[in-house]
Amino acid sequence: MTINRRHAAMPLSFEAFRTLHHADYLTYARARLHPHRADEAVEQTFTTLRGAWPTVLGSPSPAQTAWIVLNDRLHASNGAPCCPAGALREELGTLAALGYSPEHSATLTGLPLGRVHSTIRRQPAHSARAAGSQNT
Repeated sequence: MTINRRHAAMPLSFEAFRTLHHADYLTYARARLHPHRADEAVEQTFTTLRGAWPTVLGSPSPAQTAWIVLNDRLHASNGAPCCPAGALREELGTLAALGYSPEHSATLTGLPLGRVHSTIRRQPAHSARAAGSQNT
């Protein structure tokens, strides 16, 4: 296996994190934004994470920290305010609409599985369906 030269200087832990989450981040971002803007937002997310990797690793939940960075980038790319009210329900609703299990959603977001379950249960049915159609 060869590592892309662009990523050759990355710590192995960052490369593993990127490999593990990149495809899911793209799928999620493309459900929220126009594909080109989504691709840019995901790349900006990983650039930000790479620059702060020691801090991300030192956080209580690196996956949750990365998820927050991703959603901040998506909101910025969409011209929306950061962290609007109900954002977590919307984020988890989008993942559910994309077919992600609560377990996979918990892994991606860095949230405890119980919180994912309780948030999804409170999700109005029409919001989860609409989340998949928010490409702008």
